[in-house]
Amino acid sequence: MIRKKVSCALLGLVALAVAGCSNTREDRPGLDILRSLTQREAAPVTLDSQQVDAVVAATLQATDIPLALATFQNTENNVILREIARNGEFRTWSDAGTSERRNITTRNGMLTSTRGLTRDLMSSDISESLALISTRTAGSATRVQRYLDGENQIVPVIMQCGISRGDPVRVQVGEINRMAIQMIERCDDGTRSFTNIYNVDDSKRILQSAQWMNDVFGIVVIQQLR
Repeated sequence: MIRKKVSCALLGLVALAVAGCSNTREDRPGLDILRSLTQREAAPVTLDSQQVDAVVAATLQATDIPLALATFQNTENNVILREIARNGEFRTWSDAGTSERRNITTRNGMLTSTRGLTRDLMSSDISESLALISTRTAGSATRVQRYLDGENQIVPVIMQCGISRGDPVRVQVGEINRMAIQMIERCDDGTRSFTNIYNVDDSKRILQSAQWMNDVFGIVVIQQLR
């Protein structure tokens, strides 16, 4: 049975991640909704998830390939992603309704690169962070993210990250219904900082995450659907 928990899981992850980002701007689209989740005095916000749930259910029934739901903070877009390539721990995902030239790549659920999007993440060195997060272990790590700037030059960003273990959480989304441990990754390079959140199960699989993508899209929430 399809579990209709998409929006609740998404909002919880985004609220935690937004609270940990210090480089967001006040004029970014979508922040009014996200900010209300982290401020006690804000008015309640109701998001209609019926269309998202319907698309998720229909897509799961139509195919047996790996699927994920991606939600982008700044554009407030929900996108069903299908796996289009796999190489070991690396998976490349693309929107079923667009060209495969626009895609993201993850390594065991951790974002490593994007293609065909604005200010692409060209490559990442995330081995230290992934080793700790996948084993649900606290510690420190260095990650390197290489972005394409406005002049088509690749700019490396070196982040020092602290990783901590959070509480057990139940993940119910798509065909998934299992317990996980929430892992928190707080990263800083001296000029900016962000917080990534990962829900990791006993098999070391990242089931859900809220990860910093870039200045254009902000946080991307990725939820595995099966």
